[in-house]
Amino acid sequence: MENEFEHISAELENQDLKEIIEIASQITAQLDIENIVKNVVWSFYAKFQCISVTFILPKDIEDDLVRIIHYKGVEITGLELNIPSIVRLIDFLDKDEYSQIPFSYFKEKYAESDVIGEFEKINTDFIVPLRTDKGVSGLVLMPEKSDGREYDLQEVQYIIRMIRFAAIAIENSNLYWQATTDRMTKLFSHHYFEKTLDDEVNRAVRYGTTFSLIMIDIDHFKKFNDTYGHLLGDVVIRKIAGILLDSVRNIDICSRYGGEEFAVIVPEIDIEGAAVLAERLRKKVEETLFHGEKETIKATISVGVTEFNPELMRSPSEVVAVADRALYQSKELGRNRVTISK
Repeated sequence: MENEFEHISAELENQDLKEIIEIASQITAQLDIENIVKNVVWSFYAKFQCISVTFILPKDIEDDLVRIIHYKGVEITGLELNIPSIVRLIDFLDKDEYSQIPFSYFKEKYAESDVIGEFEKINTDFIVPLRTDKGVSGLVLMPEKSDGREYDLQEVQYIIRMIRFAAIAIENSNLYWQATTDRMTKLFSHHYFEKTLDDEVNRAVRYGTTFSLIMIDIDHFKKFNDTYGHLLGDVVIRKIAGILLDSVRNIDICSRYGGEEFAVIVPEIDIEGAAVLAERLRKKVEETLFHGEKETIKATISVGVTEFNPELMRSPSEVVAVADRALYQSKELGRNRVTISK
């Protein structure tokens, strides 16, 4: 009888390992953190019918603010927890090499009673650090089971392994975004813009598709810096970057081209459609108030738009040059306007 139980246990463990390898390949192929979390949560729900799973991460790289991704079952839902500092939580978890911490131990050892109370709201049973060789980057709260049973050893091991893969994938995602985004604006970097534009040109030539390019420059930006200082200038740049991100599709590429200049690659859209987007951006910026410590100011942008034409443009630099000429025509005509290349 004992040998039979051992055989069944080995079979279950082998089945778990097969599942882990299959799901891990999906997780580690992702660069979007929400998709990484979704794959983990769905695997847990299929295995244990978890009531909830809560990932707690830094809101941004090198940021003490908290980002919470909370699932009820397999549905992502909003959850607000009052956690003043993600750094203090990570420091606490990083001190020891525990792969998981019972919530009872956390309650006994963690100094901030307010945070403990927040975790109690979602019936936390144990905590799994998002740990890689480089340290802890966040944590996952696992709830008590709906039937009141405790997680058995095999279930806990499954959870730990899956979260280990999630931690590696999240670390890779963070490294990717660090390498491809502008730190101030969170837009793509100039280098990433150049690579993507080259890819779009090659794709358009090969498959006969189209794309447009929008070039944007903040009007009188030097005057802002000279009059109000660089801090307010940075506010203007960040806020306009946010307007761009809020106004485009997921497949559009918004980049900080340099200084106060931005570029938007708009795949599969002709010049008329890109001009509509450009005018919408111009109007949103014009209507926005930019708040500094003492002053509130308004700003405008000048915009140039072009569509890739394989007969006239043989390289990415030529696409940029045509959009740039349209942009500077907007400047010459009085600024705060959109010009379409002829």
